[in-house]
Amino acid sequence: MMATAKRIEWVDIGKFICIMFVMLTHLQSGSDALDLFYGPFMLTTFFFLSGYVHRQPATFKEHFTKKVKGLFVPWLIFSNFNIPLSAVISLRTTDTRSELIWNALQIRGSGDGIWFVAALFVAFIPFYFVIKWNKPVHACVLSFVLSLISVLYKNLMNPEFLPWGSTALPWHAEYMFQAMLWMVLGYYFRAYAEEGFNRLNTTGNRVILWAVYLITAYIPAERWGDYWTIPFSYIRSILGILAIISICKVIKTNRYIRFVGANTLTYFALHGKLYAVIEAVLGKFSMYGVMLDNAVTSSIVAVVITVVMSFILIIPATIINRWFPWVAGKKYTKTSGAVK
Repeated sequence: MMATAKRIEWVDIGKFICIMFVMLTHLQSGSDALDLFYGPFMLTTFFFLSGYVHRQPATFKEHFTKKVKGLFVPWLIFSNFNIPLSAVISLRTTDTRSELIWNALQIRGSGDGIWFVAALFVAFIPFYFVIKWNKPVHACVLSFVLSLISVLYKNLMNPEFLPWGSTALPWHAEYMFQAMLWMVLGYYFRAYAEEGFNRLNTTGNRVILWAVYLITAYIPAERWGDYWTIPFSYIRSILGILAIISICKVIKTNRYIRFVGANTLTYFALHGKLYAVIEAVLGKFSMYGVMLDNAVTSSIVAVVITVVMSFILIIPATIINRWFPWVAGKKYTKTSGAVK
């Protein structure tokens, strides 16, 4: 989610698509039909692309230092800044000390501000060693096994065993290897599969790929049998990622898409407070509630609000890029804030 020296156009298109769905899914408006569509690939594609753009440093120290600057520092600043900001927006007195503690623990569902950035930072730690110490096939198999163990833990663990009443672990330890799997696949996709994928990415094949994905997205996994629920979720995510990549490779971009795609970390960090304000204002109109009661109009409203937010957030993202790039994990350049 952080900037690189030379940006890859189709990667920024993919990030743009995914961050738009991330913003959309947090809205009060929307529908289950939309959730079923983008749920399987929305976050997994982000992890996949993070692995795709990764360049393995010579030492873990170099790797860790880079991720601290690019992910941990932005998480630390944005997540703690959002706590008092929430109090200001809601006009309510909050237990700031308690919220800061929960934020520091990063337990999913319990005050886990900017959780995705924290999870990505943690996942990059084992990721470094997995691709350094293993051959590609072994790294992929190991990553899948660790991911599967993580999924089984979440499904089999008694949530009442932990004091916070969920299977989540501090600093997303239960999710770390699930994220790492997609990062590893993205890393090796670039080296071993991308060229072949590009050759096969014809119009006809894209239609078939999207058709298969939509079938898997809208048919409940349970219909395939209890034993297929977990494997089905992996298949669905893989198809979703490949489907998104297939269109990112061929559609045209523009300044707006490039800017949003290059600033997804800032968008992820700030969109929550923006939509809280927008929905608070819209909630004062009775017509808004009526529109939310209908799946079609609710979905249309959600898309419109998401697009509006994406344009509004250009302002704070540009300010951060130009004068405080380190807040978003970027290096200072003379053109930091330019939309190009």
